[in-house]
Amino acid sequence: MPRPIFNSEHEKKLAEIIRVDHAGELGANRIYAGQIQYTKDKEQKKLLIHMLDQELEHLDYFAKEIAKGKSRPTALMPIWNLGGYLLGAISAKIDPKTAMLVTEAVEEVIENHYQQQIDYLKASGEKGKLLQKIKKFKQDETEHKHIAMDNHSSKAKFAKIGKELVKKICQGAIFLSKKI
Repeated sequence: MPRPIFNSEHEKKLAEIIRVDHAGELGANRIYAGQIQYTKDKEQKKLLIHMLDQELEHLDYFAKEIAKGKSRPTALMPIWNLGGYLLGAISAKIDPKTAMLVTEAVEEVIENHYQQQIDYLKASGEKGKLLQKIKKFKQDETEHKHIAMDNHSSKAKFAKIGKELVKKICQGAIFLSKKI
């Protein structure tokens, strides 16, 4: 796929937003896929499927933006694909609370990440579809975080350190996906 040509710093920033959000939504999809495959809790599986359905909508939007030539995918997609799945699978194998802890940590980072993008887009005068989609996706991510909290994510083994570790992994993935 040829690299898009950008004429301004703002266009570069928009491409970065699309690239990093596409990568993040792929990672989220893979986390939920791993959790769904390995959770033994039937009620939790229903919640995970609900969240995955929303994440698929998010991924589809950013994939279409890339297909339109508005950005390129990160070169790290294979790593996020495998890493996301393993994070989901391992957390679900440990226990349902740990799976929810991962969800809470990831969604907390993404909620903040999306808010930063919303702030940038508003400050730059954007009013279009990208801003509206990111606002909607942020609401979905907030819902996912609350679902995780309602399902006792804070009672997971090693909750405090586990949450911080997952948050640092997500923050690192965001940093790398912006440029690579």
